[in-house]
Amino acid sequence: MVGPELISPKSSRVSAARRLAKRNFRGKERLFLAEGPQAVREAAGHADTLVELFATLDAAERYSDIVAEARDAGARVHLADEDVIADISTTVTPQGLVGVCRFLDTPFEDVLAARPQLVAVLANVRDPGNAGTVLRCADAAGADAVVLTDASVDLYNPKSVRA
Repeated sequence: MVGPELISPKSSRVSAARRLAKRNFRGKERLFLAEGPQAVREAAGHADTLVELFATLDAAERYSDIVAEARDAGARVHLADEDVIADISTTVTPQGLVGVCRFLDTPFEDVLAARPQLVAVLANVRDPGNAGTVLRCADAAGADAVVLTDASVDLYNPKSVRA
């Protein structure tokens, strides 16, 4: 592999990704950040979700399978130095992979039309970590859908996505 291609945190691609840490930009662009190998792997495995991947050279080598899956999924892959990843990341200790992903919203009518057997409903859940915990539990229980009320936390908050 060659050296990092995005050497400046001032790059327009880096700036666009950094803005996604803010809710209003996520909503406007209908994009969110997925940080770390597990979240990026999940996004790459879900059709048309992963748009772009920023990876340090070390992370690209360590997680070469994820980088390959991201490329196969059609995502643009950018090698970046650690300063760029730290600039985009919302975690204290970034793991070297940050993905830009499309929203995964499904209209409520479509959820009901699928005749789900088990649905988790988050009503007035305000803590992103709690929302993430409910999502993991719903997945483990085999829920067909998770529905959030308007008064609940932003599901695409970086802390919710990580959880």
